[in-house]
Amino acid sequence: MSGDDKVLRNTLTNHTGDIAAVLSALGNERRLQILSTLLEEPSGFGVLHEATGLGKTALSHHLGILVDSGLVQHEGRGNYKLHGDAYELLAAVGDAYVGSARKREREVERRADLIRVAHSKGRERKLSELDVRFIDLEPMRVASFRAVSESPEHEAFQMLHAWAHPRGFLNDLEKHPVFGFDNPRPTKDRKEYGYEFWVKVGDGYEENGVMLKDVSTARYAVTTCHSLKDIGRDWMRLWEWATANGYEIGDAECLEKTHDPLASDGELVLDLYMPIKEG
Repeated sequence: MSGDDKVLRNTLTNHTGDIAAVLSALGNERRLQILSTLLEEPSGFGVLHEATGLGKTALSHHLGILVDSGLVQHEGRGNYKLHGDAYELLAAVGDAYVGSARKREREVERRADLIRVAHSKGRERKLSELDVRFIDLEPMRVASFRAVSESPEHEAFQMLHAWAHPRGFLNDLEKHPVFGFDNPRPTKDRKEYGYEFWVKVGDGYEENGVMLKDVSTARYAVTTCHSLKDIGRDWMRLWEWATANGYEIGDAECLEKTHDPLASDGELVLDLYMPIKEG
């Protein structure tokens, strides 16, 4: 082992926690977008809001992580700038990626995708070809947040974020997935309706002041909705697929699982979970 290797090993061994925190802060597309904006010059919250397209709550969340990691400095009055050696760190990461095998592999994949698109151009996908998979949700304990208004999704998420963010639940969506559903559903004669969010917590989790529920296991037919403007259509397509294939709709809630609860409306991707049982 060379001298440089020994230095690197000692650094990684003795500073694992701090290095992991920095890498975790970098491991998000939107935070990298914020850092890219700040590379040009210090920016105010409004400038970052416009540059990233993030909602104010989401932007505050990401900026908080970057400040805590030491990559960004909050100068007060909503102004932010890169902190300390953040530029050198970002340059090192960028240079490493440019010369990496991963980038070369991605270029090969991109060219292959272009070829596939060229060959499939003009082909229309039929409704019967909806991409559906089956998922059996195991029993889980969830923290529940519900609002009723003319736009309850935003209000319910604000409640969830205020509780879940300080506890770190939104940093690990594999362990703490977020689901939502109408409760009660919209009706033609009433503008107000309800929306309820669930975030999975640990088995046996207890805390005063928050609504906790135990959700039973259920089987779901699941498809992915890539745009909020298509969500009504995609729910209908999933229902048509289920009934055409001999499935009855189950008694559990129809759930919407978000890939990133902090994404802007234009970038939101949802997995639609329709409970099913054999017809």
